[in-house]
Amino acid sequence: MKKDISLENNTIENVKWHTRQKHAFLEEYLKIWYEQVGKKPQVSLPTLDIFDLFASYGYCYCQEKKEGWKGSALLAADCLKNYDKGKILFLNTYNPDEKKLQIQREALEENIANMNLPRRVEVLIESKPLEGVIDVATSHLNPDYPSLWILDPYKPEALPWNVVEKICILKGQHKNGKIRRPELFINLMTGILQRYTGITNLKEDYVGLALGMSTSEWQCKLKHHTDSGKNTREALILMYAEKLMEHYEKEPIILDVKAVEGNVVYTVFLCTDNDAGHYVMKLHRIPEYQEWVKFEWESTAKRISNQKKQTRKAAKNGQKQAFLDIYD
Repeated sequence: MKKDISLENNTIENVKWHTRQKHAFLEEYLKIWYEQVGKKPQVSLPTLDIFDLFASYGYCYCQEKKEGWKGSALLAADCLKNYDKGKILFLNTYNPDEKKLQIQREALEENIANMNLPRRVEVLIESKPLEGVIDVATSHLNPDYPSLWILDPYKPEALPWNVVEKICILKGQHKNGKIRRPELFINLMTGILQRYTGITNLKEDYVGLALGMSTSEWQCKLKHHTDSGKNTREALILMYAEKLMEHYEKEPIILDVKAVEGNVVYTVFLCTDNDAGHYVMKLHRIPEYQEWVKFEWESTAKRISNQKKQTRKAAKNGQKQAFLDIYD
């Protein structure tokens, strides 16, 4: 989806193009709810609540691509609007800078208002640090019904494992007697975590904070995995997946998100024990997402990467490289 939006007044989030991959993947999963679950004839639909604890402005914009799109908060709003039993949309938008927070929150409120959500969808917007909002969010949850939690921090230490675990243990019971757990969409910033593993003078053990392990524990596990032939990123992913599997029956669906240069910048984990959500995503939505990456993302990524290389080369030669706007 293309949207002509500008960066005037800082009312949208300026991001790198690889962020589009993450949101496209989330969108594919959300479609399962309103395109498949919600379309089943003669079925009593369950309600659905969505909690986005790192909501921002609502819209994202890539300056290099000259393109904007709906971020996680608006994708969640779309889902609840189109799913007939969408119930609660809980959004937390936070910035430690009070002036920036005010702009950010007002933009989000306006963007949500423009979605024209039906009255059955209750919108709750908070502006608190994660530690201060998690209890507020969980107070609105009925664990016996489906919920999706979007956990997409700006840096890995902003999402400590103890918060993730607080959500994992919110068990309810399906009407058939089976245990119901919240569904999770987690962005683990493996690119930054990799660098942290090699830094010894950090103020805090950010790797251990994100993984829920002591320094000696994660270092021991990391060495075991790397000695077995895994690289550091793969080891971190395995350790995080193992922690999630302590709470979920099904293994997480894992997606590596690459920058335009081809390096992996972060890894998305999708956790659901729901048979339909898990297998439909694997069998149908992931292939559709991969087609999107192939045709919509990779060609643009190559152009942006080449443009960056030429700009750097020109800078080394003391020149200012001018480019035509090839995206208009």
